[in-house]
Amino acid sequence: MLKSIFRACILAGATSLLPFSVAAQASGDIKVVSTGSKPISDAKSQPAKPKGYDRLGKADYECIYAYDVVATRKNGDKVNEEYATILQFNPSVAKFTDLNAFRVDSLESMSGADLEAVKKLQDALGRVEYLFTGEVFQNSPEGKTRYVDIITPNTVEYAEDFAPFDWTLSEDTLTVCDYPCMKATCSYGGRDWTAWFTEEIPAGFGPWKFAGLPGLIMKVSDSEGIHTFTATAFRKGSGDIVKAQNSQLQSTSRDKFVKAKNYFEEDPMKRIPVESIKDVTVFKGGAVLINGVRLPKRPNGYTPIELQ
Repeated sequence: MLKSIFRACILAGATSLLPFSVAAQASGDIKVVSTGSKPISDAKSQPAKPKGYDRLGKADYECIYAYDVVATRKNGDKVNEEYATILQFNPSVAKFTDLNAFRVDSLESMSGADLEAVKKLQDALGRVEYLFTGEVFQNSPEGKTRYVDIITPNTVEYAEDFAPFDWTLSEDTLTVCDYPCMKATCSYGGRDWTAWFTEEIPAGFGPWKFAGLPGLIMKVSDSEGIHTFTATAFRKGSGDIVKAQNSQLQSTSRDKFVKAKNYFEEDPMKRIPVESIKDVTVFKGGAVLINGVRLPKRPNGYTPIELQ
């Protein structure tokens, strides 16, 4: 469907045939930040553009997590989606993001980065079927968690208190990634969660926004088994914890973000305001950027991690 839409756009102008819904603005405070139109560009021969990065400290350790989502297609069929994600952390701060996006940022943030090598990684990123689009910065700044994500064509950030979880501990145990773990439960975002943490790694961080336990969280799943994060590898850190600089980053509240994100993802192509589109870029790997912001692939629809 996307290919036919963009082929039509090339003939009729980059924005004239894209669906539009005025109600997109009513779901939150995400604003249109640019107007106008340009022809669609093909990025297969364009060099990578270096970005600026803020460095939040060295990553002492890294934990790789398989993020499994049980999605429900429109016909009711259940299908499993698996995302590769990574948590970088030191005693003060942690960052959780997609593993493939982490590789791009790690290379691109290096002094004198090879732009052709970055381009190859970006092309590979465009072919990834399941991409976790969010970036979570735990205890950055101190006492806060910052969440950065996309509501195409915008990139949005909000902050909330670090580790806003009312954990209940129990004596149950489980071994995850060869580490003995203890059980904790909480409710958050409209779901009930069970976490398994290990005191052998005394870090109060975990996957996504989960944090605040007396050890690294190695596994966490909601009560319905729809969203599950499971540690698959733990290792020494390999560089800095970085945050990309973005002058177009919009700030909002968590409640407004969740409402706007879930509304947009129900039908992204119909909920991108047409007047916000400045340019569309199609990568050889299949990725589509609108105003430089990725349009997520959702072959099975969107399964929100936060319901409220």
